[in-house]
Amino acid sequence: MTAVSGLPAYSEFVSNPEPAPPKPATRWPFVLLTALGVLLVLAPIVTGMFPRAVKGEAMIDAFGPYMTRSSLDGYRDDLQVLDDARTNVLTVQRNGQQPGTFDRVDQFVRDYPEIRYRMSGMIGAIDDNRGNYEKLAAVPPFGTLPWLFALPGLVLATAGVLGFRQAQAGKQAIVWRSLAGLAAVGLIAVPLFGGLFQASSAAQPMLDDLRPIVTHDEVRTLQGYFVTIVAADGELNSRYTGAVRAAHPEADLTGITTLEARWQQMTSRFAELIGAINDNVRNFDAVVALNESTRPLGFGAFRGLGFCYLLPGILALAATVDGLRVPSRVLAFSRATSLRGARK
Repeated sequence: MTAVSGLPAYSEFVSNPEPAPPKPATRWPFVLLTALGVLLVLAPIVTGMFPRAVKGEAMIDAFGPYMTRSSLDGYRDDLQVLDDARTNVLTVQRNGQQPGTFDRVDQFVRDYPEIRYRMSGMIGAIDDNRGNYEKLAAVPPFGTLPWLFALPGLVLATAGVLGFRQAQAGKQAIVWRSLAGLAAVGLIAVPLFGGLFQASSAAQPMLDDLRPIVTHDEVRTLQGYFVTIVAADGELNSRYTGAVRAAHPEADLTGITTLEARWQQMTSRFAELIGAINDNVRNFDAVVALNESTRPLGFGAFRGLGFCYLLPGILALAATVDGLRVPSRVLAFSRATSLRGARK
């Protein structure tokens, strides 16, 4: 039977059924983006990362001049000069060339082995951690790290909330998904290009080794040693050398005169080091507290810092990519609508 002109044929009803309208856009990616964003904003607040990271950056900057090979070699040379001066005094005493008693020099001779032990241990601990320090100093400035959590987190939370509203209205929210994708890429880039994974293994050994050194008690001990050395040098310079030379002109005082020649430079270096340690005790304590803030989760903060950026970034990017795929039913509906318009 031939269809009446102007009316659709029966075959058109059979072969071209009316396609079902598209379902509302998927909303779970926006729920995930919102949750990740809130977590990233809250994490640096809960752990106190904002003030602690700033103090950590100040400590890293302050310790820089004392973490070089030349600086540490200079301190070792200074200790050797003190060693030689003490040996010189002992030689003079052993040879019977010391006229009278010199209390401050005698105290230096008596106390210096302990001073040498403690000072050498401090310099050795610093030297052992030069590589760790360099890895930590190579990461983005510590003060920016909490912001690199919070700002992408704010973007993700905003994109999640506003994108969810558009998804409820059946829209794909391409703009918000794209913005969230950029934030996710930024989170992934921070540890990969910021050296966080390389530095993750450096923080704990450095904190452990410097913990006994960067304390107010240790600073007071070092200052006490410094007073002993200063007093001894004053007596060596003002009384001891002249008395020995007057009584025994042939006495060898090379070690003592070398100490006098190096004294100003040496005391300046030691004073700067002790001052830097003293000024950064609170900064060091803040870094330790930051590292311990994640201990209830089973790891130190610096050990897991890279993953704390990477994993949320991957999850956010996965949610974003899923949201950017246009459902096949939407494409089918669009094609069918276009065909019907063409027939008309």
